[in-house]
Amino acid sequence: MRLRYLIIWIVVICVMIGASVVGCKQKESGRQDTSQGVVIDQPDKETLPNEVTSPSSSSTTMKSPGIAAVMGGTHIKAFKSDTYEVLLPMPQLADSQVPIYYYISTKPEQSLLEYRLQRRDESNVVVYVKLKGIKNEEIQIDWSSFVLIAGKTIAENHAGPAEYLSATACVQSEDKQVTELAAKLWPESGKVNDYAKNIQSFVRNMKQKEQPRNIDALGILKSGGNWICTANANLASALLRAKDIPCRSIAVIPPISQRLEMHRIVEYCDNGNWVQFDPSFLQADIPLKSWQNIIVAKTTIADENKAMKPRMSVSLGCPYGQEFEISKAGLSVWGNDFFWTIGRPVAEFEVSDEAVKLTVEEWNRYLKSGVLSPTQIKAASAGNLEQYIKAFHAAAK
Repeated sequence: MRLRYLIIWIVVICVMIGASVVGCKQKESGRQDTSQGVVIDQPDKETLPNEVTSPSSSSTTMKSPGIAAVMGGTHIKAFKSDTYEVLLPMPQLADSQVPIYYYISTKPEQSLLEYRLQRRDESNVVVYVKLKGIKNEEIQIDWSSFVLIAGKTIAENHAGPAEYLSATACVQSEDKQVTELAAKLWPESGKVNDYAKNIQSFVRNMKQKEQPRNIDALGILKSGGNWICTANANLASALLRAKDIPCRSIAVIPPISQRLEMHRIVEYCDNGNWVQFDPSFLQADIPLKSWQNIIVAKTTIADENKAMKPRMSVSLGCPYGQEFEISKAGLSVWGNDFFWTIGRPVAEFEVSDEAVKLTVEEWNRYLKSGVLSPTQIKAASAGNLEQYIKAFHAAAK
């Protein structure tokens, strides 16, 4: 995103001159206590199969349930010697998916102090990376994960619809511009799915009038640019809430073998059912199918309200905790590969109830212990359902 690059380099300049400009120094008050959670007991990379630490890329798109591989990374630079923390999102146990395996690495190795798993505010599980930065040192953090995706619900969506009706800092659903546009886009059928299609069409046909300054709902309406998925999701959420339809954005990685920063879609509640759609039209289906996106974060109202507060690593309008967050000044994103993700299919098969049960049990064990098991490592490289189930039964013997 061109806007993202501009903001990042402004932040870098501010950090280099001492972070005295407003927005270049992040306030640390109100941050979650990162001393809590589970320390990841990371195995040596040399002991793991290469296909699960560095999955090969391909040019395919996932078309059915099965196993998807997702990878990501961030490139940062320390401008002064200090101890820092970086928050990274990770694949979630949510809706129709459950992670099988997760691996993270840092270079140079001596800069790493600790990895820690933590559930944020009863919502997303994230990874906190504690670093010892040396002045002018560049640090690369990379991760990989394999995710089992079923064609049915694995984890119930417990979001309370009433929680996701209010206007927020980046989803200004009560603004006159938004309410007037919502009235124009509301379909004669009165069906929410048809309204979502109209929103999708409106976003797709927007014409840019000026360079966006931020990526909240009003910012994208003013600029007319439709090339920033986060802004499109904020606008879609505002339009839905303007019609009293509960909704929120979701940070995802589509398994389409395309390198992205992060992609954002929206889920809305229709007659008690949560439905996902993509305002950016990367995927046109309404509702989206479970295997079309790997969920890495679901937005809370608190995340939205933090979106317009200047932060070290993200654009204004981006909800908190969905890409990566830097704890304090002195550390900044760096280079062309400052943040990236990619997802691709590994194996496609009908996922059984047994496969789901075994995977959920093993993943919940990992979240409590921080220790990868041989079962997780072996299951991640399975090519079909029989091999997948066998990986669990072999470990039980």
